[in-house]
Amino acid sequence: MDDQILFRSPASHDATAMRLLAQGSQVLSVNSTYYYALMARHFQTTCMVAEGAASLCGYVIGYCPPEQADTLFVWQVGVARLSQGKGLGKRLLISLLQQKRPDFLEATIAPDNQPSINLFSSVARHFDTDHTFSEAPFFNEEDLGAGEKGEHLMRIGPFSYHS
Repeated sequence: MDDQILFRSPASHDATAMRLLAQGSQVLSVNSTYYYALMARHFQTTCMVAEGAASLCGYVIGYCPPEQADTLFVWQVGVARLSQGKGLGKRLLISLLQQKRPDFLEATIAPDNQPSINLFSSVARHFDTDHTFSEAPFFNEEDLGAGEKGEHLMRIGPFSYHS
């Protein structure tokens, strides 16, 4: 892994690169450039990008759900294909958690998405904290529409941060 990767809050000008990373993954939902620009602008404190020498190589999009200020909900983690399998997604999540310092982390994951389950479980182990993966769907196929898989809620925490 290139040690020259900078982790920072996103800016709206990162939106095109974020969309292209999602598209290049061939597994993530791809949204409009406007969507990524809006997330980067409105949720700078709950999102993060990883920038290598030449370009953006990863991002995390998250937010604090209404009525849950102690929880960071991660909507999407995108890593460039050339950077996959090198721990960048985990490093991004850990960096964002250390910056934001929520009590809990949540994400919805399809039960057959083992790479995402492994990523979030690894983050829980890093912080030596509990994690649960719900038995029942958080969103089912009816909620998400034809062709979409249901997703279950993974909840991690509470976190203890050391200075």
